[in-house]
Amino acid sequence: MKSRVHVLSLVLFAASLLYNAVVWGGTHYLGEIGTAILESAQREAPLAATYIAVGGVIDRAMPSLGEFGASRLTDALSPGFEQIRADPVTGMAIVFGPTLNASHTWLRTMYWSTPVFLLLAAVSWARRPKQVKTLRR
Repeated sequence: MKSRVHVLSLVLFAASLLYNAVVWGGTHYLGEIGTAILESAQREAPLAATYIAVGGVIDRAMPSLGEFGASRLTDALSPGFEQIRADPVTGMAIVFGPTLNASHTWLRTMYWSTPVFLLLAAVSWARRPKQVKTLRR
């Protein structure tokens, strides 16, 4: 299994990146709440802003993915929608603040999983087993 850790970590990185892009790209489908989250992400969370930008392209190409992302964001953040409406500047504070529900925990876990899997992939790629050649031709 050790010889395939780099492949597994690359697959996990790609899957988490795709998931985050689709889900965060769904902010475009949330109306004024999505706009508040987008503007707050551009100010405070460059990783979220990147997910939103990449996800916007994917979600426009496949609207069903955008609807899936919007439903995941709504499930995760709906308890905080009133706070975001009252003060749009607090969009990312609600996203990264105290846990609202189980979907919110999953959203935050997946948010941070992509950079962790990228780091794991880089380290495991550098340390992957290489073929040893004893004679040169």
